[in-house]
Amino acid sequence: MRGTLRPTVAEIDLRAFERNVEAIASRLPAGTKLIALLKADAYGHGAVELARRCSPEHVAMIGVALLEEALELRREGIELPLLVLGALNEEQVRIALEHGITLGVPGPESLEAVARVAREHDVAIHLKLDSGMGRMGAVESELPRVVELLRSAPRLRVEALYTHFANAGDLGDPLTDAQIANFERMVATLRQAGITAARHHLSNSAATIRGIGGDYVRTGIALFGAAPLDHDPFRLEPLMRWRTRIARLKELPPGHAVGYGATFHTSRPSRIATLPLGYADGYDRGLSNRGVVLVRGRRAPVVGRVSMDLVTIDVTDVPDAQVGDEVVLLGRQGSDEITVEELAAKLDTISYEVFCSVSARVPRVYLDGETITRIRTRFDA
Repeated sequence: MRGTLRPTVAEIDLRAFERNVEAIASRLPAGTKLIALLKADAYGHGAVELARRCSPEHVAMIGVALLEEALELRREGIELPLLVLGALNEEQVRIALEHGITLGVPGPESLEAVARVAREHDVAIHLKLDSGMGRMGAVESELPRVVELLRSAPRLRVEALYTHFANAGDLGDPLTDAQIANFERMVATLRQAGITAARHHLSNSAATIRGIGGDYVRTGIALFGAAPLDHDPFRLEPLMRWRTRIARLKELPPGHAVGYGATFHTSRPSRIATLPLGYADGYDRGLSNRGVVLVRGRRAPVVGRVSMDLVTIDVTDVPDAQVGDEVVLLGRQGSDEITVEELAAKLDTISYEVFCSVSARVPRVYLDGETITRIRTRFDA
C-alpha cells in the first residue's frame, strides 16, 4: 500500500492526541468528566483511530452527531459509552439501544419517539435544553410538553440535562453568562415538576478552557490542537500535518500567465512548481493567489487559481527547490509552521471547517511516534 500511496497525505499524530486528552482531563474541576466529541470523523482526523486512543481513565464518553457514526465505532470494537447528539426517529432509537448507545434528545419531537420505545424498554437519555442558542433543544415554553412526555413513560430516565453555548469563545460577550442562568432556571423548572437528572453538562471546548464546569464537558476542536480561545493555557498540540510533493517544476519568463482564468502573471523570470492536489482534496479555491505553503522550510506563495487536482506555487525565492521536495500545506516544516488558524483567517472561516474540508481522497497516515500504525484511504476495501 505504501508504494502506491499518492504523495498528498494528512499525517495524524496519535500521541499528540493522547497528550491533548490528558492535558484537558487533568485540568478539569474535581468531579467533572470528559466527553470527547469525535463527530464528523473526528473533524476529519479519523474517529475510529482516535477513539482507540481514548482511555477510560480520561474519557467518560465519546460524542458523535449521527447514529451511523456511533455504529461505525461499535463495529470497530469501541466499547466506551457513546452519545449521539442528533435527532433520531423511532427506528433509529431502537437500533441505538440494541448497540448500547446513549441518546441525546434535542427536543419534544425526538422525545416523543423515545417515549414510544420506552413503553417496552428501559431508556436513559441526555435531554437538551435551549438556553439561548436557538437551534436544537427544548425551549422554555416547551417544558410542559417535555414533562408530560416524561411522565407518560415511566421506563424513560433522564440521565443528564445539557445545553450548548453560542459564543463561549468571546470572553466579552455576556450571552454565555445569560445562557448559564437560563439553563439553571430551566433545570429548576423541571425539578419542580419532579424531573431530575444526575448530571448536567454545558461546556464546549472554549468554555472548558475558560474553566466553566459541570458534571461533563464536551470537548471537540481543542482535542485536535486548534485554539478555541486566543489564550491556550492547556498547551494543546496540532495533530494534523498535511503535506504533498512537487510534481512539476518549470521556468517561466516575465508576463507569463499561470492557471485558469490567467489571474496571475509572472513579474520576473520565475520558477513555478505544480503540486498534485486541489480543491477536490479540500485545498480551498479561496486560497488562489492568497495561500502560502512551506518548501525547504521557507514560505512560497500560491499563484494562479487552485484547480480541482492541481495547485501552482512560486518557488523563485527557494532556488534549491526540486521535483519531489516535500511541501507542507498545514503544519510544521523546519522552524516555521502554517497553523489551521492562519488558513482559516485567509478563508474568513473557522478551524473546524478547514479540518473537515480535507477530503476523504487524501490518505490519512496515522503515526505513533515515528511508527506508521495505519494508512487509511478512501479506496480501502
